[in-house]
Amino acid sequence: MPFSNLDTIKQLMDQIEAASQTPEAIRRKALSRPTAKFNIESPLAEVRMFGWDVTRLFSDPVYYVESILRRKLWRWENFPDDDEPITMDLDAWLSYYPEYSFLGMDVTFDKLGIPLINSDTPIKTDPDVHHLKPVDFHTSGWMPRVLRWYDDLCEITAGRMRVNWAMNWWRGCLDLAVELRGFDQFIDDISQRPGFVDDLMKFLVEQRCRWWEGYYQHFGLPKKPTDIGDDWINVPFISPRIFARFVLPRYLELETFHGGINSIHSCGNQTPVQRYMLELKSLDNYEVSPWTDLDQTIKNLPPTKHLMVGLHPNDVMVASPQEMQARLEKIASTLTDWNYDVGTSGLTPITLGLQDLVLQIRTWTSLARRIFEPVRSSRMQSIQ
Repeated sequence: MPFSNLDTIKQLMDQIEAASQTPEAIRRKALSRPTAKFNIESPLAEVRMFGWDVTRLFSDPVYYVESILRRKLWRWENFPDDDEPITMDLDAWLSYYPEYSFLGMDVTFDKLGIPLINSDTPIKTDPDVHHLKPVDFHTSGWMPRVLRWYDDLCEITAGRMRVNWAMNWWRGCLDLAVELRGFDQFIDDISQRPGFVDDLMKFLVEQRCRWWEGYYQHFGLPKKPTDIGDDWINVPFISPRIFARFVLPRYLELETFHGGINSIHSCGNQTPVQRYMLELKSLDNYEVSPWTDLDQTIKNLPPTKHLMVGLHPNDVMVASPQEMQARLEKIASTLTDWNYDVGTSGLTPITLGLQDLVLQIRTWTSLARRIFEPVRSSRMQSIQ
């Protein structure tokens, strides 16, 4: 389809391309790790920071591309200690929870970008897997819209930027089962209808694999290890027994299908189930969320694993420099024998103005660079 008013996008791409070829870009790309990387809660944060129109953002591809490129330049210009390189690419994204739509749920967003999920499907009240339809990569839920969106972004950027497919089936079977049935009902199912839970979880994994098979065929790609997002892996909302009995077998099936699992995300407390996760032999990256105990984690896991240490957003948004320094030094001293990264996500400036937010993040990333650089140097010397 033809697009108009693309001059601004061309100018923004020119600026990004020029920045990506500077000595500063080379310097940042070479910055050592571990670092402290921040990620804002998109699009909620940008609504407050830049005044994004969420309705337009996810319906007007030209507006979307311009907004994403401006955000890319903003990050580049404001955070010299950030090791995220500026690159000629952008994600084809339509916000969270596409998987819910594949299973018949309705997902919309309010003007702030907060997802509104309507999961009142027949299976909500009647525990029968037959209420769910097989998933088709090209036609289920948002997929026709997602495919058009990707093609539109490729056309708008005219081959100058790599468009990354960013609407994968990421959510895990536990997350989807809880959303379909409701948490209280799902817990009751486990005790009263365990066979139904088995059938539901198996169906969800089968449909996820079916969707991925369609993706690989559509783009002519080989299978590769996957990532899983499952926020209900959060003790005590579920017990370790529930994870071992109902979830782990399904993850093992995904590991076999994809040839590996890269990472499993949950914002919650994963510490009590880490010993079960070790049965996933390909899983080398373990997330240590703000609610997962770091000291216990290094007792549970071998030091050959890579840790992704997540700071609570408050550590970045409101902590004093002294508090930040103490937190980062504790991580560095605890993980002297580990490979790890440090980061935060979900940053949304509710009380901070834009410039105050920039100053807060720059203070945090500068402290992290100063604290972690000696750790990196000492480790490299010991290897040599």
